Amino acid sequence: MELVASHACFGCHQVDKGIQGPAYNAVAERYPKNDAVIDSLSNKVMKGGSGNWGTIPMPPNPVTKEEAVTMVTYILSLKK
Repeated sequence: MELVASHACFGCHQVDKGIQGPAYNAVAERYPKNDAVIDSLSNKVMKGGSGNWGTIPMPPNPVTKEEAVTMVTYILSLKK
């Protein structure tokens, strides 16, 4: 969570509440935790994207692939 908090992620997402983007709990519920999903979502964190959760685009984030994988793995670990 420290890595997520050290970037601007919480400006648009919170664990249990969406702001501009979806809540992290909702992301964890939507996607299975496997290597293909982690790779796909980490690329989206780095490059940005839109369309999966509405029309508001997520901007690219200045993180390394390793940081993005760590962030996505944390988010997917929130699945209940």
